[in-house]
Amino acid sequence: MKKIFLTVALSVITVATTACGTISPTVQTPTETTVTELSEPVTEITVPTMAATEASEETVVNTFIAEFFDSNIIFTDVQKLVSESMKNCSFEHQKESSNGIEKITLKSPNGGGIVSVMSIDMSQSSLNYDIEYILENFGNYYFNLTTAQMNGITEDDFVTDYRMITSMASKGKHQRYSSVQKTDGMAAQFGYTETYAVISDKKLSVISGAFLSTDMMDRHSFIQLMAKFAENIEY
Repeated sequence: MKKIFLTVALSVITVATTACGTISPTVQTPTETTVTELSEPVTEITVPTMAATEASEETVVNTFIAEFFDSNIIFTDVQKLVSESMKNCSFEHQKESSNGIEKITLKSPNGGGIVSVMSIDMSQSSLNYDIEYILENFGNYYFNLTTAQMNGITEDDFVTDYRMITSMASKGKHQRYSSVQKTDGMAAQFGYTETYAVISDKKLSVISGAFLSTDMMDRHSFIQLMAKFAENIEY
């Protein structure tokens, strides 16, 4: 009964519809189903280049140095440290003081170099950085500054690169050094650069130097001189 009723009902609807106009066959449009595949969004990972990384690190260091020298710090006398360390020095040398920094120019028959010495009282400084952060940034800044003064030397000419930081409750030290050996087929150059920084009793002491010579023994003598400075810094 249910099937017959549905057939009659559909016939009535068809007649009622076609009686009002042209009769035409019912066009059945096939239903199209579009399947859309959803793909996960692709996230492009940008890997920073070496140059970008170095530029970023340089910006951080330069910002810190600007903050450091703008804080309430006081340069203290280093004459005693310099005098003790320069005893029996085999190099000709000349000292010059500028803005609290003692700069020593060194010379030998086959080469030359510099040593910068400073001592800074940080007891009144408003900087809120830990000892290791100060040592790392200050040490790296002066190491790069000193190394840049070695004319004609590039990163490829460094045969060693050592750095070390140790710190404890109220003191710490940072040491970084590199040896240089370069030859152009006619002559060889031997060099050494080092930065040594110490914080003890809220005082920062820094020595940073570099020497370049055609005589390997000059490099050895300069390494000994830098070791003397390090020994005479209170820690």
